Amino acid sequence: MLINNIAELREQIPASVTLDFNDIKPKIRLVEREVIQRIFSSELYDAVIASGASGDFLKLREILAEAVAHLALVQYLPFGQVQFDSGGIRIVTNENMKTAFEWQIDKLEDECTKQGWSAVEAALEFIENSEITQLRDIWEETDTYKLAQDSLISNLRTFEKFVNLNHSRILFNKLLPVLSDQQEEVIKEAIGKPLFLKITKDLNPASDLLIKTRKLASKALAFKTMAVGFMDTLLILTDNGPLVIDGMVSRQPKAKRSAPTDVVLIIAENYKTRAAGALRELVEFCQTNADELVEFKESGNYIGDPEAEQNHIPRPDPDWGVAFF
Repeated sequence: MLINNIAELREQIPASVTLDFNDIKPKIRLVEREVIQRIFSSELYDAVIASGASGDFLKLREILAEAVAHLALVQYLPFGQVQFDSGGIRIVTNENMKTAFEWQIDKLEDECTKQGWSAVEAALEFIENSEITQLRDIWEETDTYKLAQDSLISNLRTFEKFVNLNHSRILFNKLLPVLSDQQEEVIKEAIGKPLFLKITKDLNPASDLLIKTRKLASKALAFKTMAVGFMDTLLILTDNGPLVIDGMVSRQPKAKRSAPTDVVLIIAENYKTRAAGALRELVEFCQTNADELVEFKESGNYIGDPEAEQNHIPRPDPDWGVAFF
């Protein structure tokens, strides 16, 4: 594990930690399994904890240990406040100590959550900028990396040229499945597979025309991803059916309120409209430059007869943006 004893936990937590390591150990395993290995892959996790890890691997381990310590403590807090016995569930107090005020526990949870996910973000950035061959080789075999590389928008920096994600690589990675789906269903269908492959795989050397086409396609993809992403995050699927995220998430005054449904729908619709406009701009650009972008002529949106072009009215399509009638 990345944290193996209470001393290592204390190195990461700026507070007096006197609990027994076996109490928090299950939560450390949980965070390593559900967060670290899912984001970074089990192969990279194994390489990081391997004995003799040094250099960039050692630096990455230190960052991941910071993430695990803080996120594991967040998971442990509800259990740390109570004790279980045959008489029930109790809160332990004595003449020297009493349970912390709820606002103090809430503040601790917020700070640990913030620092834990900040460390995950730092680890992703560290790997992205790493030049060590072995570390990069392992990372480039992960599903997260491969999914990004198959996209017009392969990293957060490119995505934020069009939409701000508050510099969150974590959020970008969560959006990758939506981005990949919209790329297949919308962008590739709009300009045709031959031209799509041209702008994703054959940009060396790149002409100004291909660069412009890719930029327009990336903008449409970013807007469409955000439109769908806002709708997807509005719902949680449970065994009792889909639940809309709305209202207070806790009875406590400190609870953060989820964005109202109507606000989320307005934002999603705004991005959908912007996506339709960007998609129309992309198709019109490809049509105008079809003599140079010859692959576009194999697209279903290509209009070969100049007279017929006057009879085709580009209209918004609710499913993927623009269709010609």
